[in-house]
Amino acid sequence: MLTPTLVDLFTHADITPRIYSLGRRVVPCAIEHFRAFETQQMAWPQPWQSQAQVALVFTPAATSEPIIWCLALPLDEQSMLVPALRDGFLEQLMSTFQRQPDGSLALDSAAETLKDVAIALQPNDLTRALLHARIAHDLELPPSHYYDDARAYYLNDDSSQAWQALGLQGIADLVVRKTDDDERRLARRLAQLPDQALVALCDCLVHAPIQKETLLDAMMAQHEAVPTPHPRYQPVMGAILASPLEQAGSWLDNLLQHSLETTALATIAARGWHHLEHEQRSIDYLVSISQLEAHDFRVLVQDLTRIPRLRLPMIMAMKQASPGSALWQQIDAIQREQHG
Repeated sequence: MLTPTLVDLFTHADITPRIYSLGRRVVPCAIEHFRAFETQQMAWPQPWQSQAQVALVFTPAATSEPIIWCLALPLDEQSMLVPALRDGFLEQLMSTFQRQPDGSLALDSAAETLKDVAIALQPNDLTRALLHARIAHDLELPPSHYYDDARAYYLNDDSSQAWQALGLQGIADLVVRKTDDDERRLARRLAQLPDQALVALCDCLVHAPIQKETLLDAMMAQHEAVPTPHPRYQPVMGAILASPLEQAGSWLDNLLQHSLETTALATIAARGWHHLEHEQRSIDYLVSISQLEAHDFRVLVQDLTRIPRLRLPMIMAMKQASPGSALWQQIDAIQREQHG
C-alpha cells in the first residue's frame, strides 16, 4: 500500500527533514503543518504562482553537506494540495526505497528521481542564497565565506570593498543573521549605498523582514527620495512592506491614497499581503486595482484570495463595492463571465 504522504514516507524511514517555504518568502515550515497540508487538512499559507514551493532539507550526518530537494506542489483555487503529481513522485520514491537492502532510504539515489518529475523546482539565485543562509543558521553552522565582507561593507562602511565582490550569499547570510544593532547600523548606511547594492539588500530583506523602526524609517526616507521609475523604487517598497511593524501598514495607508502603477500594486500583493488583513486597507487596495485593465485586476485578486488568511477579508471587501463604481464593474464582469 502506498504511503500517503511524503512526511509519512520519511517517518517510516526514520528520517526527519527540515522543511522551508519558498516563493513568497523563504521561511521555515513546521513539519506538523506540512503533514496537515499534505493530508488536505489545511491550505498552504503562502501560495506563490498557484504552488506550494518548498524545500526539504536532509542532514544524513553531522559532517556531510545537507541534501536539499526543492518541489513545487500544485494548488487549487483555495490553496489546498492537488495531490496527483505528489502521488506520482511518492510512487517513484517508494520504488527507490524498496530497493535498499537494509530498508533505509538512500537519499542520494532517491534524489535522482527529482530529475524526471514535474514537481521538481529550480529556485533562482536569490531564493537559493536565502535558503542556504537559513539552513546554515538553523543548523548552527558557520555562514559562507562571503559573510564577513558583507558585514564590513554594509555595517562598517568599508569603502575599500567593492560591493560587486561581496556575493549574493554573503548578503543573504547578513540579513538572516542580523541583530537589532545590525539594523541600526544598516539604517545609518542606506543613503551611502549605490543603487545595485541597496537593491540587493532590499531583495534579501523581503525574506528576513525589518524589525526595528530605525531601519524602517531609513527605508521610507529612501523611498521618498526617488521618483517612480528609479531602480530603487520597487525594491525599497518591497523591503518596507515586508516588515511586520504596524508603521509599515500605516505607510501603506498613505501610499494607497495616491494613484499607483501596476508594478507597485503587484508589489503590495507580493510583499505586503499581510498588511491587507485590515478592513479599510483591503477596500482601499481593491479600489486602487479596480482602475487597472481587467486582466491585471483579476490576476491580483486571484493572487490575494488564494492566501487563506486573506480570502475572507478580500471577499467581504468586494461585497462592499458601491454599485456603479469601477470596483463594482470589475467584480460584476467576473461574475457575469462565471455564470455565463
